[in-house]
Parts: sequence; structure tokens; C-alpha cells
Amino acid sequence: MNITLILILVLVVCIGLFICLCITRENLRVDAAYVVGFCVYFDLFGYLYKQVMPGNALVLLLAVPFIPVCIALFSKGSKSWDFLRDQGVWLWGLVFLYALGSLIWAPYETAGLNKLLILFIHAVVPGIYTYILYKKYNKFSWTVLALFGFAFAAAHLTLGEYSQEYPGRLVLPGGNPIYNARMSLFTVTVCLWGRNIPLWIRIPVIAIAGASAIATESRGPIAAFAVANLIIGAVVLFNKYKQGKLRNLKGIVLAFLAVIVLGIFAGLPYSAELKQWVEGSRFSVLFDRQALMGDDNMIGRLVLQEKAIATWNEHPFIGAGIGSVTPPLAHDFPHNVLLEIVSELGVVGMTLWTLAYLYSLWAGRQFPVVMVLLLQTLGSALMSGDFGYNFEYLLMAFVALMLVPEKEQKGGEEDAKNLVPHYRA
Repeated sequence: MNITLILILVLVVCIGLFICLCITRENLRVDAAYVVGFCVYFDLFGYLYKQVMPGNALVLLLAVPFIPVCIALFSKGSKSWDFLRDQGVWLWGLVFLYALGSLIWAPYETAGLNKLLILFIHAVVPGIYTYILYKKYNKFSWTVLALFGFAFAAAHLTLGEYSQEYPGRLVLPGGNPIYNARMSLFTVTVCLWGRNIPLWIRIPVIAIAGASAIATESRGPIAAFAVANLIIGAVVLFNKYKQGKLRNLKGIVLAFLAVIVLGIFAGLPYSAELKQWVEGSRFSVLFDRQALMGDDNMIGRLVLQEKAIATWNEHPFIGAGIGSVTPPLAHDFPHNVLLEIVSELGVVGMTLWTLAYLYSLWAGRQFPVVMVLLLQTLGSALMSGDFGYNFEYLLMAFVALMLVPEKEQKGGEEDAKNLVPHYRA
């Protein structure tokens, strides 16, 4: 570690101390969304950091929020230690412990420990940081996340480049277009569903982030975004209709269809240009099954997934060990996080992971934005993801767990009676 990096870290610590001094003196409430925004869009901060300092920027994820979190954790009357009593946190802990234990029977050359460390730094630590700050200050603003997403999308559109590695796909220098698409579509979902975001922020951010996502020509994240939003949208509409809060459901559906039809008619004068753009983009295979099955990218992933399935067949119960179907032991990742988990951790690991994920999804059932993001981020990981670098679903799982009302966490007969009415409100 050179002297410049040491000085930068000292400066970060000093700034953190100053912020914490202001917090304690003015009794300010720290918004936990800042940690989530910093983590989710860290690719931007990492890129800017590397313009000044070469090397790995992940230390910033641990260092920047550390001191404010410590103050929240050890301050008088803090409820921040509640994360140690959260059943969902312990379920995810069991997943990590089992994955770590699988190194015992994993191949010697495995890089599984690196995968776990990456996921731990990107999701678990920020997730616990967020949980601690929220339980202390009870503040989480979706507007903050929307503004972080706006900064990321704007930087992607202005600083992005079309490289030889990813022809025709806009990407931040040194980054990956799929990751850029995931982050921008994360922003769009936050703006579509997040509460109390001003309209003058919501609409421009959706436009900028949407343009950023399309410019990457990443098919998997866009498909996951569409499916997740449609599923939760349908569930929310049905629940409101069943509760009598949406009396004219047929009218809304007809209005939605009318908007689609009007959009089609509005696009007819530009049909030739649109057709030319689609045919010249990576989206063309979505409209041609033969082209999709002949796509080199698709063929390569199917081969990797067949190898992962073969590994699972050889070690069905406990798996082949973390890292056994990913580099350097394989040419590439299977590009399906569940297939990667079951082949490396077996039925035992897959069961633990499923219980933790479903518990988190249930915990976030009162917040449609959280449910959409949990489904959307997992969907991206199913179509083009891996266990280490697809961290957003795990971070959102911690957000879902922290947002559970305190009464519901404590349980009790009275809370059980009030659970459904509280959800319906």
C-alpha cells in the first residue's frame, strides 16, 4: 500500500469523523439509503477512484460508512443490534457458513473463497450497515436511491464507450454492459415504485436510466425487469381490486391496452427505422427463435450450463464445493446463479439459499418496490449472472428484513391478528 493511498484513507476517516461529530451534535438522522446507493452504484465510484488511484477500490465499500455505522451501533438506546436477532439474517448466515464449509471438499484450485469474499463485501457488509443505520434513525428514502441512479446513468451515457470487447454496446470504461444495464434498470424500478419521490425527479430519472439501459443492448436484465414489474403489478392490482380499492379494474386494463395501441400507431411512421435498428442490434434474436438458438452467446452458455448439470448429477446432495464450476476450474460461469449454487452446494445448499430468499421475499411483502427489486435482480442472475458478482438481490434481502415493522418481528398473538390489516393498509 503506497503513501498516497494511505493519505486518501486517512482523509476519508477524517471526513467520516467530521460527519459523525455533526450527527452527534445536531442529532441528525442518517438516511440508510445512502449506503444502499453507494453500494449498488459503486461501479461509478470505483471508476472515478481508479482515475486517481490504481488498484482495487472495494476497500471504500467498507471504509466510507464505517464510522457513522459504529456511532449508530454503540450509541445510547440504539436498536441497531437487532440484526443479530433477525431470523432472516441468520438464514443467510447459514448459507454463507455452508458455502465456506464446502471448501473442505472443493477442488484444490478453486477460487470459491474469492467469490464469497466479493459477495460478502458487495452485499452482506453494506446490508448490515444499512440495517444498523435504519434501526437507529428509522429513515430510508427512495428519492436518495433515485438520485444515485440518475448520477450513474448520466455518467454511463456521457463517459461510456463502445469497445472492441463489447461492440455496439455502451459501457463504462473497464466495466461490463450487463452490469451497467442492471444498475440502470434498478433505478427505473425504484422510480416506478418508490414512495414519495417527487414527480420532477421521477420522470427525468426514468428517461435517463431507461436510455442508459437500452444503450447497453443487454437482453437478460431487460427481460428480468419486464417480467418482475408485470408480476408484481398484476399482484398489486388484484389485491386492490379484491379489497374494493380498485372498483374499475376493467377500465384500467382497457386504458392500459389503449395506451399500447396508441403507442403502436404513433410508432408506425417510424416502423422502417425501428425495424432497421432492431435488426442491427442484439435484440433481433428475441424475435427470431432460429437466430436465438444459433446465437454464439446462447450456445456458449448452454454448454456451460450442461457441464454444471453434469457436475450436480455427480454430487447431488452436498455439491462439488464452492467454485467448482466457475473460473479457473471452468472456462466461464454457468450464467445462471441457481444452477451454479445447486451444482456447487448441492441440494443442501440450494435448500438453505431458497429458504433465506423466500423468507426475505415474505419480509418485504408490504413494499412492492422491494418485491419487484428482489424478483428483478434474481431474474437477471438467472439469465446472466454468477454467485459472486450478482449481489443486488442479497442486498435487497437485507433491506426487506430491516423494513419489517418492529411489532411483526417480535411476534405475539396481537401482532398476528393485526398482520393482515397492516399489510392491506
